[in-house]
Amino acid sequence: MPTLPRELRVDAGGLRFRALEWPGPGPLVLLLHAASFCADVWRPAWETARGSGAGGVRAVAVDLRGHGQSGAPAGPESYAWGRFVDDAVALLGSLRAPGDPPSILVGHSCGGTAALVATARRSDVVAGVAVVEPVLFEARLPGADADSFAGSRAMAERASARRATFASRDDARAALVRRFPFSGFAPAALEAFLDGGLARVEEGVALRCAPSVESWTYAGAAALDPWQELSRLECPALLVRAEHTGIPELQVQHLVERATQLHVERIHGTTHFAPLEQPERVGAALGAFVGRLSESRA
Repeated sequence: MPTLPRELRVDAGGLRFRALEWPGPGPLVLLLHAASFCADVWRPAWETARGSGAGGVRAVAVDLRGHGQSGAPAGPESYAWGRFVDDAVALLGSLRAPGDPPSILVGHSCGGTAALVATARRSDVVAGVAVVEPVLFEARLPGADADSFAGSRAMAERASARRATFASRDDARAALVRRFPFSGFAPAALEAFLDGGLARVEEGVALRCAPSVESWTYAGAAALDPWQELSRLECPALLVRAEHTGIPELQVQHLVERATQLHVERIHGTTHFAPLEQPERVGAALGAFVGRLSESRA
């Protein structure tokens, strides 16, 4: 039987975050999800991780700002990607106690970008970082708009027009599985998203991450150039890439040049949404990394 995490509320950086916690005696592992999702989507992958070496750590998956049941400040400036980094640093401060062993950050997509930059900022309290398909594009690419980066504007426009309400959970499930990326999700991952990503409303159910917030989040990518802060990553790092990856090879090379202890693992048969498509394989990779790191620090 899966071990159900317990729900908690965490005050950090002026916001209240909703989180899921798997208690344990080992170091804190902070899990950051991708844009438009919620903490719950980590459940299937982390169950495998717990059985693959990470069972002794204290893992906390949080709803990012504007997502799930965490605080949702108004306005696009609140979703500039530097804010997600600030939140990760603030959460480390709120969740860690004096004398705790160094923590480990884990992130997917924009959560992976935030995890990398937060690790660089707080190398004094972070022992390692594992990221799945982080967004590593340059803030300015040839041909990109001055205030954008490749894909962010188009993604923001699509998100703003997203259908947000459904007659029921079953209606939401049926509508979502007809389109990418939900069409490729493992059943357990889809149900986990529905658990944390839907709220009851008068019309039935609605996405907790409003289309406006999802749109602002995609547009906000341009506000963070991760390479400015990723001058050096000296702690152990894991990069999990999909077979059909969204990370250009040039950006992987940039990361390899900066991370002195980087291991790259590829998950075949997956896209950018690998943790939700193959949670067992991604979870096994994360669990092995976290387990090795936590044992070496014991």
